[in-house]
Amino acid sequence: MNTWHSLELGKGIEAFDLGNKIQDAYMPLCAAAGCPKDMAVFDLCDKDTNVTTFFFTPSAHVLAKVFNAKPCEKPSSPDLGLYVGDASCWDIFFPNIALERKQ
Repeated sequence: MNTWHSLELGKGIEAFDLGNKIQDAYMPLCAAAGCPKDMAVFDLCDKDTNVTTFFFTPSAHVLAKVFNAKPCEKPSSPDLGLYVGDASCWDIFFPNIALERKQ
């Protein structure tokens, strides 16, 4: 499976609460999957609308399903953040961004 998923969290406390739920669900699901290095959730906050969107890597598809995330294209913004997952996900999915961040 190579499909990314996304979930728009909204603003303020709504986004914070849902983000915490995603973070809490990540650890047991990651452990159950054998802690793959490519299982992660990235986030991106739209500076104009203050809406945060989470992007689930293909290996995080079970987590994405739990939160009813929708299939999407792989994100490409240099403003992405790694919300949960192994730091090596930068090199796996976004080597150009990882290189920029190291410089």
